[in-house]
Amino acid sequence: MANAADGELRLFLEEICCELVRAHHVENDGSAPESIETIREVRLGAPGSFADIRVAPPAGAPYFVEVKWGYGVDETIERLARKYATNPDRTCQRLVVVTDHADGTARPALEATLRQRLCPTLAIEIWGDGEIRRRIEQSFGLRIETLSRGNIRAIRDSIIRAEWRTAFAGADDFLAPTLLWHFSSWTLRRLGRDGGLAPENVLRAGIYRDVAVVMADICAFSSYVRDTRDEALVRQSLTAFYSQARQAIVETGGMLDKFVGDEAIGLFGFPDRRPGYADDALRCARRLIDIGNSVSEHWQSRIDRVQKSRGVHIGIAIGDVSLMPLRAFSAAHHGFIGDALNMTARLMAAAGPSEVLVSNGFHQALSADSRKSFEPIAPVDGRNIGLIQCWRLPRTGNGSTAT
Repeated sequence: MANAADGELRLFLEEICCELVRAHHVENDGSAPESIETIREVRLGAPGSFADIRVAPPAGAPYFVEVKWGYGVDETIERLARKYATNPDRTCQRLVVVTDHADGTARPALEATLRQRLCPTLAIEIWGDGEIRRRIEQSFGLRIETLSRGNIRAIRDSIIRAEWRTAFAGADDFLAPTLLWHFSSWTLRRLGRDGGLAPENVLRAGIYRDVAVVMADICAFSSYVRDTRDEALVRQSLTAFYSQARQAIVETGGMLDKFVGDEAIGLFGFPDRRPGYADDALRCARRLIDIGNSVSEHWQSRIDRVQKSRGVHIGIAIGDVSLMPLRAFSAAHHGFIGDALNMTARLMAAAGPSEVLVSNGFHQALSADSRKSFEPIAPVDGRNIGLIQCWRLPRTGNGSTAT
């Protein structure tokens, strides 16, 4: 069985592969970065089966990317065959396999066996250490001798520099790590180069109207922790949730506010409200459902006691929030307060596994097509904020939400 360090490295490689495929389509297809979907933990047909990454460029067919690093050759083959013996998505025509066996003597046999075991409608492309390093140098200007843990900081720094140039060409980069943690580079570009907002004004203290707040936390988290003997498994599961949830929030146009324990908080419509931001928040919630199910199902597979629930529960509300500085004269340290956050927390607590509860105000802010997916339910007791009129996005049989 692969150890926790291998699991963390795979998460890092998933992040890097998302950046690399996006850069490839921007450079080679002329696509806008925000038009390229890189969705992590996409539910496939078989129970408990999730694609590591599904890439959907605007030009060309979508495809899968699977990061199988740190596994033996036989285990790599079996893991891929469980997912792709048949094509789980007929719109996808290619499978990219990222593996540490790509550059060694095992590659010919690995490639031949995969072509025998996997669906013939999926073209197979194999990336190893050399291919990833070549793409990093081509897209981000960093040349490294080997793909190792010692080079992780250098790789991340090269990506941050490239994204900062996209967002705020020529601006001082002292806020780059902070802003690129909270936002995607293309959201910052829209705010900065296109909207005229300086980096130090992105997180400007003040009251912001009609912001949509998304909160998601892992169902039965305390029970999972109590029944897990291996502390490394707890850390690995939470890191996976953090990494994947952050990407879901920022890629759908939101701002990652913060993580609180097993809870992720994202804001949409901050610091400005572009058209369709409420629908973007709902799109994020749908992705978080798959991420939560993937994390908890993987966790369940590694422990003895069966947990009563899996996945995440999600609340969404819309309203005013106030951005508060947490240090005097600081452009980097901030926190949000406001009734919208309290209402969202109450809705999240009332939601069941893989359910999304939304306030009536948020429901009204959605497009007509998005509203069709919801059903009205009895008001939720928000305790000190009163009864909340709300709507529910029902679950389907496979644990995802209705569309």
